[in-house]
Amino acid sequence: MKGIVIACAAWMGVMVVVPASAQAVDYEFKPIDTNKLVVQPSKTMAHLAAGTINLIGQTTAESIANNGYIKTINNLFSFKRSEPKFQAGPSALPSPNLFKSTYYPNYNTPVMPRVQTLPRR
Repeated sequence: MKGIVIACAAWMGVMVVVPASAQAVDYEFKPIDTNKLVVQPSKTMAHLAAGTINLIGQTTAESIANNGYIKTINNLFSFKRSEPKFQAGPSALPSPNLFKSTYYPNYNTPVMPRVQTLPRR
């Protein structure tokens, strides 16, 4: 108990001394000129950096994809997904991917709906 009282007294003493020493400093506002401090990279350097990052990313992705160990692990722990014959949910309609007309090339390809909505009654 005596130690706790001494620790509290010491803490109060520190709290009295610290703010008094912090008030002695006088701060002055000086605006910062951001145009001088910022280094503007040239377009050549920006393109070079972007190209380097892309090259490193592509090289790493290719080396992982071509790694025999990774292929073996993927073959062991993965399974082939087949196209579902019917849509998930209460609908008994066949999947639109089963029809050839969905594979005709067209610039105006409709987006497949994610959710089948039921009409309101």
